[in-house]
Amino acid sequence: MNITIKSYQASIPAQVPAQEIPRSDNTTKSIAENTNSSTAATVSISSSAQARYIQSSATERQAAMSQGELKQLHSSTWSDIYNFSQLLGSKNYNKDDLLPQTDDPARLELGKKSLEYAISLHQSPPGNASNPFAGMARNDLSAVVYDDSGTYTMAERYAASAELRMQDEAYFSSLSAKLTNGGDNRDFFKSILDYFDDLPPVEKAAYPDGYRDSIDSLYQEQLD
Repeated sequence: MNITIKSYQASIPAQVPAQEIPRSDNTTKSIAENTNSSTAATVSISSSAQARYIQSSATERQAAMSQGELKQLHSSTWSDIYNFSQLLGSKNYNKDDLLPQTDDPARLELGKKSLEYAISLHQSPPGNASNPFAGMARNDLSAVVYDDSGTYTMAERYAASAELRMQDEAYFSSLSAKLTNGGDNRDFFKSILDYFDDLPPVEKAAYPDGYRDSIDSLYQEQLD
């Protein structure tokens, strides 16, 4: 059996170290134990309630979108993240312009930590700033990454996308190890189906038509 788990998220530019932002796949699990520091955890936890609110709002908006609009949102999101990475790589920016325009100390702190993290990835050698979104639940991260309301800055969306991809990489790396040739792969295909079913609409739209049906067919073969 030759099964490839393929990413349907865009790649981050080459100047971002691969070990910091792995290739994109997907996961439904939160890995809160991987929070990099107590400061990052504080910022992440303080922002989680807002992220859940944004996720609820995003789910409502996405539910009303057509497939074409969802595909456009997915494409434009990763184009924005790519362009932001290019901007950081050019060093031609004013930090103050990339921070949240707010008087809320928690919001400003999250914005600052996100920008510090994003900038550190573009240093040579890369810095070791912690990601304030480390450990946040996956679909909360997705709500930040694909935020089209202007609530989050590009630095925050960039940092959230890094953690999203990190969690996806960890999940699918462990899942791939369970795939066997000619063996019992029910759990493998069921895990992919469970993951896909939990994705928000904008991420499902990035997959080819019939993707779920093709995985379900493989799963049914295993059941038989």
